[in-house]
Amino acid sequence: MNVSFHSMLCRIAEKAIPYGTICVALVVALTVLPSSGFSQQVSSPLPTGTRSLSFGGMGWAWFSQFANPALVGALYMTPDWPKTGYYPIYPGSFSRLTGEEGIAIGSARLHPMIGVAEIYTDNVFRTNTNRRSDFATTLAPGIQAELPFAGRHTFVADYRSNIQLFHQNPSNNVQDQTASGRFNFDFPGGLRLDLQGEHKLGHDPRGSALDTQNVEVNKWTANSVLGHLTYVGTMAGVRLNLSSTRWTYLNNGQSLFRNRLSNYAGVTLFGNITSKTALVANVAANQEVYDESKTLNSTTYSASTGLQWNVTEKTSGEILAGYQHLKFANAESGQTVAGLQFPRSSDSYGNFFFVGNLSWKPTPFLTLYLQGYRSFQQSVVLNTLFFTSTGANFSAIHTLTDSTALTLNMGIENDSFENPAPTPDNPNRVDLIKNVAVGVRYRTVKWAGVALQYIFEDRSSNVDRFNYYANSVMLSLQTTF
Repeated sequence: MNVSFHSMLCRIAEKAIPYGTICVALVVALTVLPSSGFSQQVSSPLPTGTRSLSFGGMGWAWFSQFANPALVGALYMTPDWPKTGYYPIYPGSFSRLTGEEGIAIGSARLHPMIGVAEIYTDNVFRTNTNRRSDFATTLAPGIQAELPFAGRHTFVADYRSNIQLFHQNPSNNVQDQTASGRFNFDFPGGLRLDLQGEHKLGHDPRGSALDTQNVEVNKWTANSVLGHLTYVGTMAGVRLNLSSTRWTYLNNGQSLFRNRLSNYAGVTLFGNITSKTALVANVAANQEVYDESKTLNSTTYSASTGLQWNVTEKTSGEILAGYQHLKFANAESGQTVAGLQFPRSSDSYGNFFFVGNLSWKPTPFLTLYLQGYRSFQQSVVLNTLFFTSTGANFSAIHTLTDSTALTLNMGIENDSFENPAPTPDNPNRVDLIKNVAVGVRYRTVKWAGVALQYIFEDRSSNVDRFNYYANSVMLSLQTTF
């Protein structure tokens, strides 16, 4: 770390730097600094499942960058680990291989890992009033085991944790854990099958649309089974995705109206136009079956078509556009759960759907990602049924040396909430969310890395209690074998 960078870090710690200044400085750095070779060591800012849109919409509920922080940077006080990326906050994605050589034990390979991060934020509760600053220490031990069998097949067992301890506000403490087992079957002739079971202990991050602003964060468990079957022929292929997740909420009285079973099924057909492009057609259904609040039972259907391309080694992308239709299963009954009613003005809603990703590598040392999206999901905020998210996110990674890279993430999103009975005193809530995250990653040796990141978040809303802004700084270290 050179003297000028160390001085900048000290100034950040003493007082948050205006994000525009940092953004301009990093854009200049991305343009003029020389580099070589780090691109193979830095993980993409976009999770694998979301970039592959032809998966049939798997994880459709997390298209929003502010629902899945892995899309945009270390939002929601989630560290960016130098070697394995972000801890998966929500269920619904397959475990990712570390890509490291590991420790060989017979035919199996073990990948032990541990991460430590220190976080400072000037708005620990992500609120408009009663702003409090705090430091948090994150510990993240984990282990992954790979076991090949029957020639082409693999079993992967994976455990990861995200233990956060806040120094002055322990009501924010969390002990997130994820344990999964995944079978990957790779058959001759282009047939591939993935099966995974997962147990997750998690929470609703502060500042997310799911955060109900209780003193203690909402905590939950999610038990999931995932299936992914793919057949790829010479000119066409098909993918089938199935998943089921049981949500159980543990505190703040959330279980009475949020415990549910989420079932998903999606089918994608694709056919090659050329050797570099393919047409995609997708249909999917996502069912929500609630334990108590039966009036919220619903199914969201979606149909879309799009294009995949990989024209050159420098650019690739995917785009889907179509229609979503949410249909409530039961007529409105006036049912009260925990003293709350869930009225609605209609039994069904429709919405234009869009999501697309573009990856461009203009130089061997610079990689750019652009994502746009529009989708909706059900809401847990009082007096709202669901919200529509429309936004865009830009990410960049610039390699400086074989061991060092700069990162930039910028995003903007509009969240429009549906209020079944809006009044002048209770209008339809509309949020505009903006963020920028800049950082540097340094790989000290092959099996260890360190990352520093600054994040600015801003949410402006026509409902005053949802306004907030926050500055955060994160320093993370990780060892992975």
